Amino acid sequence: ISYGVDENYLDGVGVSIASVVLNNNIPLAFHIICDSYSPCFLKNIERLAVQHHIKISLYLIKVESLEILPQTKVWSRAMYFRLFAFDYLSRKINTLLYLDADVVCKGSLQDLLQLDLTEKIAAVVKDVDSIQNKVNERLRAFNLQGNYFNSGVVFVNLNSWKKNALTEKAFLL
Repeated sequence: ISYGVDENYLDGVGVSIASVVLNNNIPLAFHIICDSYSPCFLKNIERLAVQHHIKISLYLIKVESLEILPQTKVWSRAMYFRLFAFDYLSRKINTLLYLDADVVCKGSLQDLLQLDLTEKIAAVVKDVDSIQNKVNERLRAFNLQGNYFNSGVVFVNLNSWKKNALTEKAFLL
C-alpha cells in the first residue's frame, strides 16, 4: 500500500495506515513518499510499525526537481508522488494499492486485493456525475466525460503500468 503526500498530510497517513491494519489481519507493507518527514512523525510511524508488526518504507522526494510541473492551490506537487511510486515500486512488486492520506479503511481489503488485474492496468472507481461534469468542463480537450475516476484509491497492476510507460506518458501531458 502506498501513499504520496507532502508534509502537511503525514498525520492523515498515520490514521489511514492504522485503519487499514485494524481492519485487516493479513501481511501488509506500506510505502510512504513525502517531501519531508518530521522527527515526531518518524517516531510515531516507527511505533505504529512495531506495534502492529508491519513494514513501513519511507521515500524522500526532492520537490525542487518538480518545480516545472503545474500545481494549484488545491493540488500540490505531491499529487505526482503516486506516479513515482508506481514507477519505482514496479521493480519490486507486481501490484500496489495507492491510497490518499484522507482514506479511512472501514473493512477488509481481501476482495479488492483478489481482483484479477491480468490484461488491466488498474482498478478504479468512476467519480460521481457532478464531478464528472466539472472535470469535463475544466479539461474539455481531454474528453474525459464518464471516464474521470477518483484517484485517491487505485489498485494498480505495476507490470502493465511499466509496460505501457504510463509515468512517462503522464508527464508528457
